[in-house]
Amino acid sequence: PFHTQFMKTRQCSQINAVQSMMRLLVHLHPMPVIDPFLLQSLGGNYNAYNEALSLLESQYVTLKANGYDVDSPSHDLIMAIQQCYEALGDRDVSISISYAISNFVGTKFALSLDMYDLVNESTDAYLSLIDRADGNRADFLPTECEMALWETRWVENHKELSQWAVIDDYASNMEQVRSTKNTNLMLECAWKTNNMEKLKSLCALPSVVASLEEGDPLTKMTEIYLAIHDGNLEQVENLHAQTAQLCLYRWKLLPSVGAGRNTHNSLFQQFQRLVELRETSQIMVETSSHSARRTIPDLKLLLSSWRHRLPNSFERVSEWNDIFLWRFQIFDAIASNFSWTNDQNTIATLHDRPFACISLGRAARKQGLKEVAAFSLKSLTDCAMDVEYAFLKLREQVVNYQYSSVESLKGGLNLVNSTNLSFFDGRQKSEIFRLKAYFLNALKEKPKSNQAYCHAVQICPTYARAWIDWGQLCASLSDDTRKQASDEKADSKELTKKTGLYLVQAMGCFLEAVRCDPNEQSRDHIPYCLSMLANDGSTYGNLCRTFETRSAVLPPWVWLPWIPQLLSSLCRVEARAMKAILVGILKDHPQALYYSLRSFYLERRDIERSKGQKAASPNDNDTPSSSRLAEEFMSNLRKAHPILWSKLESILEDLIVRFRPSYEAELLHSVVALLQKASKPEHKRSRDNDTETPARLDACTKTLHMLGIKFFNFNKERSVARKAALFQAKYASLFKSDFLEKREGLNGDEEDILAPGSGKRTQSEEKHAEAPDDLVEKLQKWKTMLELGISRVPKNSSLQEVSPSLSWFSSQAPDLWAGACESKSLTISNSQHDAHTSLDNALYRAKKSSALAAAKASSQAVLVAANAEGIGGHTGGGAAVVEIPGQYAPTSSSALDIRPFPELHAKLVRFHQTLELTSSDTKQHVHRITMIGSDGKKYSFLLQLAIPYWIRTDERSAQVNYVMGKTLRRDIRACRRCLTTRPSVVIPVAQRMRMSAIESSHQSLDSVFRHMQGPNSTRLASYFQNQVASRLRDLEEIEEDKETSVTKDVKLEVYKTICQDLVPSNVLSKYMMETIPSTEHLFQFRHAFASQLAANSLLQYAFAIVERTPSRFVFCNATGKMLSQDFRSQYNHGLLEKHDVPFRLTRNITEFVGPFLLEGVFVPSFANISSAMHSKRSALEPILHLLLRDDVMAWYISKSSAKNDQKMQEVERQLSDRIWSNVRFVQDLFEECSPREVGDAAAEAITPNPDPIDIKVRSLVDAATSAEQLSFMPAAYQAWL
Repeated sequence: PFHTQFMKTRQCSQINAVQSMMRLLVHLHPMPVIDPFLLQSLGGNYNAYNEALSLLESQYVTLKANGYDVDSPSHDLIMAIQQCYEALGDRDVSISISYAISNFVGTKFALSLDMYDLVNESTDAYLSLIDRADGNRADFLPTECEMALWETRWVENHKELSQWAVIDDYASNMEQVRSTKNTNLMLECAWKTNNMEKLKSLCALPSVVASLEEGDPLTKMTEIYLAIHDGNLEQVENLHAQTAQLCLYRWKLLPSVGAGRNTHNSLFQQFQRLVELRETSQIMVETSSHSARRTIPDLKLLLSSWRHRLPNSFERVSEWNDIFLWRFQIFDAIASNFSWTNDQNTIATLHDRPFACISLGRAARKQGLKEVAAFSLKSLTDCAMDVEYAFLKLREQVVNYQYSSVESLKGGLNLVNSTNLSFFDGRQKSEIFRLKAYFLNALKEKPKSNQAYCHAVQICPTYARAWIDWGQLCASLSDDTRKQASDEKADSKELTKKTGLYLVQAMGCFLEAVRCDPNEQSRDHIPYCLSMLANDGSTYGNLCRTFETRSAVLPPWVWLPWIPQLLSSLCRVEARAMKAILVGILKDHPQALYYSLRSFYLERRDIERSKGQKAASPNDNDTPSSSRLAEEFMSNLRKAHPILWSKLESILEDLIVRFRPSYEAELLHSVVALLQKASKPEHKRSRDNDTETPARLDACTKTLHMLGIKFFNFNKERSVARKAALFQAKYASLFKSDFLEKREGLNGDEEDILAPGSGKRTQSEEKHAEAPDDLVEKLQKWKTMLELGISRVPKNSSLQEVSPSLSWFSSQAPDLWAGACESKSLTISNSQHDAHTSLDNALYRAKKSSALAAAKASSQAVLVAANAEGIGGHTGGGAAVVEIPGQYAPTSSSALDIRPFPELHAKLVRFHQTLELTSSDTKQHVHRITMIGSDGKKYSFLLQLAIPYWIRTDERSAQVNYVMGKTLRRDIRACRRCLTTRPSVVIPVAQRMRMSAIESSHQSLDSVFRHMQGPNSTRLASYFQNQVASRLRDLEEIEEDKETSVTKDVKLEVYKTICQDLVPSNVLSKYMMETIPSTEHLFQFRHAFASQLAANSLLQYAFAIVERTPSRFVFCNATGKMLSQDFRSQYNHGLLEKHDVPFRLTRNITEFVGPFLLEGVFVPSFANISSAMHSKRSALEPILHLLLRDDVMAWYISKSSAKNDQKMQEVERQLSDRIWSNVRFVQDLFEECSPREVGDAAAEAITPNPDPIDIKVRSLVDAATSAEQLSFMPAAYQAWL
């Protein structure tokens, strides 16, 4: 009853008078100065934390800018800010503030360990600092505030280590110093150590009584513990209701629940404890009555609810202890109540101690707290349990020895060898042998390990985890053999053959694991299998044959995230092995493959026609060319899904033909690119231009000649349409007079100086060539003229006028059920694996679900109905309906990375009748078309022209975000910080056209700046160039060795002038305050934006993404999500390299994020994501190899003429070393941005200058915000924003 009324009141937003007043104060400029203690008090008592923090942070920034020392523990302002963040549950921000105000570098080092949850190391560091301070050394005298910080963090870490006796002893000894705080700590220790006598005495203390009167729910909860312990069960209901009201009151004083925030976590945990305390009273009532009658109660229902009500696996061990320590006490009480029975098995049915201890131990082990895990499992020594729990306990004990010293590894192996396997089933025995093989491999006994893995899969051939680990062993043996083959003295031919055999066996193991159980962990090795195929060289070898045989039996949906790599493999020797996979995908999931396949086919067909190739390649295996294979797949798609194919073809044909940008827009795009290329770099002196200017002008003039042929048909090679004729009549003569006029040479010969292919320019050509300034002036004139023409085009138009067929398109949303879109070839294995959990969790299912058999039967029944409804196609009638594009991996990802269900996808019902024109930063207009989905939502897409390299880069960018998202979902620390990343939806329509998903909430930094500053803001780039060039010309001739430093000084001077006089640093902040007027929602947005910015910045740095201009810095102003727009790496001769500015973090971005979220959210998120990616280094290597291989090849082809399949294979072999160098480059950057490993934290904490473990990330932030570095960036970067 208490929460239902509360939920009804939350349906409408309620603002109290204090909140309203403080929100008005936030919007004042300048913000008023108010006492920090008053703001903190108002924020806590009137649900105005966000408003108070906005005012406090404004004061902090203002005082710091004026030179005041506000980073001091004695300053009330910084302490008020820290306490507000602590109340909101922002642990990282609170630690970062403590980091900033600390005096000792050892404290900063210990806090950096604590921030990244290195519990054991940070505990040792704090203890070392405390011990040194107790030594009364004259050179080490910490302040009382810093000493209190060490003690507080030391206590929090001991809570994670479950050292409650140690904490109780500390609190008892420190009672006289800080009585109130330590009394609460002793209360917590008393009930968790089951010392109820001490708990009773503590509850009588005045400080505890005062805390009860103040309404502290945790203190009130101790009364419930005492009531249950004393048997006063009739009081529990009343105390429970009072405590629930107190918790709800605290809830009302907090902001609304927001994504990515931990504000309400503590209250959620208190609510769970309250529920279980109430259920505990019911259990005690029932057990007492049954014990008096000497009967056995049935507690299965309550115990089952407790089993399913567990904390999240990533939550801290202290939060698990809050739940499980009380459960252990209840289990002990139940056992004591029924001590009159001598049957241990009967008592075991009355409690769930084995499950609780194993679950707690497993959670502690996964968080790296092996001592806590071992202590939890040790309590099961005298407890009766069935075989299932006995196995799980044994497994946890064995796994706890992994990743340890040699002695620990030997101990784990001895424990495995001493295990009696006669009681276990086949899957459990297979797991024991797998663990044995692991220890043998870790102890460098690989032959014995290989034999143990063989035994594991022989005992249980369907155990996927054993197959995976065996494959990893074979892959490591292959790497070892390859290293031996590199030795000149070794028999390289025999070792090379052996290497191939190991790889074949590894591939077979990985693919067999996917066949046995296609869950997420098994599918992680699919990229490795694709990467292995390159080891066959130029022939179709054993790896390709193994892949062809074993991949054909896998469910097609497992390949969906890697469709771009499957298509690119059609250009290689393994093309034949991809045939069965692609055929399976186009039959079962045609709309996942259609767009990429069609684009690939058109691209390869154009290359084949341009080269005049035959349909088939003259190689040894008579393998058809990639274009021929793609054409064959398109034909198969048309035969398997005739209705769907017809609908998709008609839609895409209209999109390609009728929605191309106008000729003015295309020419403007080319002119803008030429203008940037022709503009003289302002940092180059005249001596450099003597050699660089002719080459640059020659390239520009050749491009202009090609533009004349393309747009104005000066060669008269083709007939033109009516629109083209009108365009030529308007602009052709002017273009020819400006750029293509004939000139007379010195010898009287008339020559077109812009004709391509003339070779080296002669002296007469150089003399009569246009000056760079003249060419730039004409290009600027054309840019202005074309922009004026395009600006007259109406922003909105009717779809009926542009494309009548699309405006008439209409599709009835079908009434689909589960399986309505399934393929006729769907096997029973596809449906049975849907009920499987992860490999590790499969061992922890206490009982097999009886619903599995029912699911199989229903799946078959639905399959029959779906096939009966099929309309001449391969699948059920539901598959003939066009879906909204972008709903398959990798462009769509969720927390459940499982087989897609097309019947749940949004279907295309119709197109919106209004067509919009959207302008980009280059004034190029692109069409924005909106689709209406069957779910009632609108899906908007931009139809953009792009070169094939850009389109393929967009696909790889989505795959990178997809892989990163999967990695973060599995990382405990990333889950605690709610770190996520989602790919952008970019759909290839043709070889030079793409559809980019866009929403009205998507904004770029450039659009924000133009919205706030007006249209003249776009001229700042040219202003910067002109000012730098003008000031350099005014300088006298300088020496060559000082030229770079002088140029840097001039650029820095102009940059600072723009920042001070023309561009304020709060443009983005003002825009977001206008867009999100609610201070509470704006604060949540900033928090989410900072974490998303960290993920995006890491990808910029790791993949050398440098062209992050304001138009490409795109974010969602509703959710804070960052979009990876035009995410392209910059190569230097095919190699990635570091840059001075690692990522975009300019003035407006840093001011909007704020100093506290920058240090407390951005930095730890950046390091956490790097650590998560580095922890998966072995799994990430083949993925990076596939992505960077295709990217380097596409980059190379875009810089050269198109090549056929054979020449592409030759080029790929030549670039192989550079590709692997790029893989190592990215891996090394992930490693260096991760928190560094610490050997002896206690000793390092007291060294003179210990560096924080995230020092590299902090140095990158300094480089990205450095005015000197930013001022030297290109003008198009607009570093002043």
